[in-house]
Amino acid sequence: MSLTPTQLSVPPKSRFRATTVAVLATVAFGTLFALTTASEFLADANTTTVILAALIFFALMVFAAAYGRASSQPAKWLVFVVWWGLLVSEEVFSYRSDIAGGGSFATGAYDQAVLWIVALLGLLIILLKYPQSLTGLFHGDYKWVTWITLVSIASCAYSPNPAFSFAWAFKLALVVLVVHICSQQISGMDDLRDFLKITVCGFFILVLAPTLRSIFEPDPLGTYGSGALEQRFREAPTAISGIAGLLAILCLMLYSPGKRRWPLWIGGIALIIMVVAGGKTGIIAGIFAGILFYGLQKRFKAVLIFAAVAAIMLTLALKYTPLADYMANYSELQAGATLTGRTDLWSFVTPYILEKPIIGYGFNASRFVAVAHPDTPFASPHMHNSLIEALYNNGIIGLFLILMVQFVIVRNLWRTIGVAATPELRYLAVGCLAAFVNLFINGMFNATFGGRPDASYMTLIALVVVSMRLVQLSKPGPAFAASESRSFAAYR
Repeated sequence: MSLTPTQLSVPPKSRFRATTVAVLATVAFGTLFALTTASEFLADANTTTVILAALIFFALMVFAAAYGRASSQPAKWLVFVVWWGLLVSEEVFSYRSDIAGGGSFATGAYDQAVLWIVALLGLLIILLKYPQSLTGLFHGDYKWVTWITLVSIASCAYSPNPAFSFAWAFKLALVVLVVHICSQQISGMDDLRDFLKITVCGFFILVLAPTLRSIFEPDPLGTYGSGALEQRFREAPTAISGIAGLLAILCLMLYSPGKRRWPLWIGGIALIIMVVAGGKTGIIAGIFAGILFYGLQKRFKAVLIFAAVAAIMLTLALKYTPLADYMANYSELQAGATLTGRTDLWSFVTPYILEKPIIGYGFNASRFVAVAHPDTPFASPHMHNSLIEALYNNGIIGLFLILMVQFVIVRNLWRTIGVAATPELRYLAVGCLAAFVNLFINGMFNATFGGRPDASYMTLIALVVVSMRLVQLSKPGPAFAASESRSFAAYR
């Protein structure tokens, strides 16, 4: 990928405003017609949710495109909204707890594909108007992301369920193209902050939606356990805590005393949810990443304050929530010796990995390991370790590519921290490095990357382009450096 941003210009004679009105009018009349003539079809709540979510997403893209035209950045806000839509698509429909065993899947697992199609529509509009947006996919550090995507797509052919694997490979390819175009719209710190703000908005929904579903739709059957915590957080505490911890770190990056306080409030809510949800890895990763964030800046007073706040939250959660019973039960079962059965799973799949060490079993094949081998420990739908996930799905080839993706992120961020021309660049690089560490720690005990392209995997891909832009911006001319230094003084 080229390090030079490609700002797409507005055609001199444009009738976009009239086109926008026409499109919105068509959508409005079409929606009215559907609601009045297809009441029986729309009686299904799930179908209604799909239609409304798609219409809202489409309307947001239309307004984003109109705003971009008005601000002489025709593609920036459109592609940013497409990125946001892909982030939140997995939480529009509640399906994580409703996946049946074997090869049967709840319809909610596929309904989000409707949003992928809407996102594809927005992407095609950009590509048809600006075909040069595709240049650079195989250049620079981003080539590793492109190659792992191509390997994932190709491996769908020999996956246990090619259709299932290809569906998720389609989303992965869509994400990679969207992030690539997003990177072309980031030419300065303002653009970079806008991209991070959009990402935070997406993560806020990713944290809030499953939390609200867990509160209002408890799991009385005890899918995740018989205790109060497992019944309440029906969407798996590990996932909620991990995403909430990552959101908190992203908010710390954007927080600015006296200027931008909203990230602090969202970050505080995220920390509370991270602790109360009870995901052990997510809590540890969130606290460690927060300490690292302030520690790398040598703000040791802030380190102590952050650690104290986290300790108080954890103490209150243990005293006033079911978290104490959950931890006591975990200790009584001596689940820590096997990392809640993870080491048994890793030992179990090792012989099968050695049978196909080069190419693996196909993209997302880990979803069917319990189907292929009924004696798999706790019928796991993934490897509970991102590196083993990549190795099982795409063999040594996939593992090498995912390691290279992580290598370029760390290298770029560390370079930026060392040679950043402005304090703000160093500040954001430290925040991105803390976010990466959070992802990596979670990835050692969950399928954070290397498998299904959910928000965590998408964030890893986004960190590649963010780190590339930070390296580029860390070596500006003197005038730029002076301007950004003054901006950071106000920012802080």
